[in-house]
Amino acid sequence: MTAAVNTDKTPITASFRVAQLAATAISLMVAGCILTGFQFASLQQSLTDDLKVQASLVADNVAASMMFLDRRAAAQTLDLLQPPPYLLSVTVYDLEDKVFAEFHRPGATTDDAVRPALRRDGVDTSLTQIAVACPVAYRREALGRVVVVASTSRVGVGLLRYVGLFAMATLGALSAAALVMAKTRARVEKAEARMDYLAHTDPVTELGNRRVVYDTIAARIATRTDVRGDPRSPAGARFALLLIDLDNFKAVNDTAGHSVGDALLRKVGQVLRHVVRPDDVVGRIGGDEFAVVASPIADVAEALSIAERITSALGRPFHVDGQEVFARASVGLSLFPDDAQNQSDLVSNADIALYDAKSLGKNTFVAFKREMTVATQRRVAMERDLRKAIDRGELDVYYQPQFDCAAGVLVGAEALVRWLHPEKGFIAPADFIPVAEECGLISHIGLWVLGRACRDATRWPGRDTAPLTVAVNVSARQLRDPAFIDRVSEVLQSSGLPPAQLELELTESLLMEDVDTAVAFMHAIRGLGIKLSIDDFGTGYSSLAYLQTFPINKLKIDQSFVRQLPSERFEIANAIISLAHGFGLRVIAEGVESPEQLAWLQHAGCDVVQGYLFARPMDRVALQSLMTPVQSAA
Repeated sequence: MTAAVNTDKTPITASFRVAQLAATAISLMVAGCILTGFQFASLQQSLTDDLKVQASLVADNVAASMMFLDRRAAAQTLDLLQPPPYLLSVTVYDLEDKVFAEFHRPGATTDDAVRPALRRDGVDTSLTQIAVACPVAYRREALGRVVVVASTSRVGVGLLRYVGLFAMATLGALSAAALVMAKTRARVEKAEARMDYLAHTDPVTELGNRRVVYDTIAARIATRTDVRGDPRSPAGARFALLLIDLDNFKAVNDTAGHSVGDALLRKVGQVLRHVVRPDDVVGRIGGDEFAVVASPIADVAEALSIAERITSALGRPFHVDGQEVFARASVGLSLFPDDAQNQSDLVSNADIALYDAKSLGKNTFVAFKREMTVATQRRVAMERDLRKAIDRGELDVYYQPQFDCAAGVLVGAEALVRWLHPEKGFIAPADFIPVAEECGLISHIGLWVLGRACRDATRWPGRDTAPLTVAVNVSARQLRDPAFIDRVSEVLQSSGLPPAQLELELTESLLMEDVDTAVAFMHAIRGLGIKLSIDDFGTGYSSLAYLQTFPINKLKIDQSFVRQLPSERFEIANAIISLAHGFGLRVIAEGVESPEQLAWLQHAGCDVVQGYLFARPMDRVALQSLMTPVQSAA
């Protein structure tokens, strides 16, 4: 099954939702308090201004009465007032601060405590009342003062109306904000869900991605490890990591297109989900690499059984967009806690096992073993030393002489790279060539060998019959490199070697990996006038139809057939020679080590031979000395 997307975490919006609403409400409350205070001050000031006007009017009307000390007239003047509803009392005082005349609203009471203060600033306020004093004068002669007292109920009513209006506005604002936040939250949660999906899901196969696989491994290890960090008892605690790498996915992309490649990946994902158990986690962790976390696992046999089901299921052809494509895979597996005690080692060990599976010929599965680590370390050390060897010029080119089978004369030589390590001595090509191919150094080494061989061949003595040829091996990386043909042409031009003296060797298995690419490559090489030969013929199972389309000059019998001549394998060798001559090709036999083998090859009509019977691989100086007497005799 695929790993479920993590939904336990609280969404970002949920964690801030209450805080956002609370912050909005608090902000509105603070603003409301400030505005209410301002409104209260404004209403109170308005009331005070009105009272000042009232007091001034009364002072003007009672001035004459006070001038003539006519209390009755002053009282009548006050009785004739039409005070507003909020006015409580109007009192006229003489210069001795005695009541001269007064008006009181029926049922209203005033706070006398405010009056002494009026002598100082003319205005006095309390929670419920406001009093304003105004001097009474006639022709600038002070006669007394008028004190007007009013209720603050007008201010309270106005303030209540304002607060009510503000509350309604605040409620509307909060409702609008809540609506906007709800819509925003929905959009953000949708975006979060999409981000979470992309963070945990491979968009092509809809399987869990690398993060899900690694998180699953970490979770499995965490739940199966005690507080001291030691793995628990293997019973119920063991699980396996299987790394699956498609063997020929690049060829599918190159030949059928990326849309077919993506469709194939989806089908592979579906097959993997169907093959594994319900509780196993399947994920795509790379371009054409998948992973399965199988838990629980009883033993390595159960893990190997899952790997076998995977390779068997992926070994069948897939029908994609009307095309039949194959997705054969190599599988490497590692067990916790048997092979590793932590995630890093578990993944590394599974990768080591995967590499071993590919080296066995692909479309197979391998379980990790401790000795694989040693081999990997040795391979890493070999790569490091090989890079240093290239920089230091430790590599050299040796030549395996080739002789005419019937006449025994030298006709050419095969260029072979050799590595003289300053401490370990000569390192076998079988040890460092695979490392060079794996790490990508083979293209650099191959081009260097080609240039060196071409320059050396220009110094070889000429012959009256035919020039000596130099054969150079071509690697898989060079065959797939679009720029390799141009580089061969550049080497020929810079060295001055005629193209007819250069022969490129391609292994039969290499040609069969991608026949169309190989045929196009060979036609381009032949267009330059360079010869071609198929090395290790008989081991790659090429059909006669393919052989007929290959624009080659020679077939090279693999030494595994020559080694057992003349007692065994003579039928195969005889068939190869007859087949080659039937197609007009020359035949080279390699690994000739005995006179009996040579005699049989001569009788069978083989054209060219090479091997220890004639000469071992030698450096250019030794080859030059070998050529001199031969050319003199000629």
